[in-house]
Amino acid sequence: MKKIVMALILSSVLGLASETTINSTMSLMTQGMNQIQNGFLYSKREDVKAGIVVLENANAIFSEVDVSVFIKHNNKVQVTKNISNNLSEHLKTLKEAIEKESYTDATKAYGGIIADCISCHRIVRGW
Repeated sequence: MKKIVMALILSSVLGLASETTINSTMSLMTQGMNQIQNGFLYSKREDVKAGIVVLENANAIFSEVDVSVFIKHNNKVQVTKNISNNLSEHLKTLKEAIEKESYTDATKAYGGIIADCISCHRIVRGW
């Protein structure tokens, strides 16, 4: 069942790559974050792993599209690319920590992911 759900998520992310909107991508990222958080709160490693996959796929879109479309001040494009790269690294660290069952390190990586999200929101949304 989880494989079917993951296949649907992957296909929806790949389908979005051609007609990406910031809202649909953010919605996927929110779903991934929620799934990771629920995995932590309910001690379900598989949910954390599935949420990581959703976030990785949603984040990949930012390397395929022109992010200047989403940013009012185009001088921040490189900064958002750097944040996207940081997010990839934090997701990798989170995945490794979950595999090692090092949940303290996993929660630190999750905190880094949240910091990446907030950093990007400050730029894109002026938050």
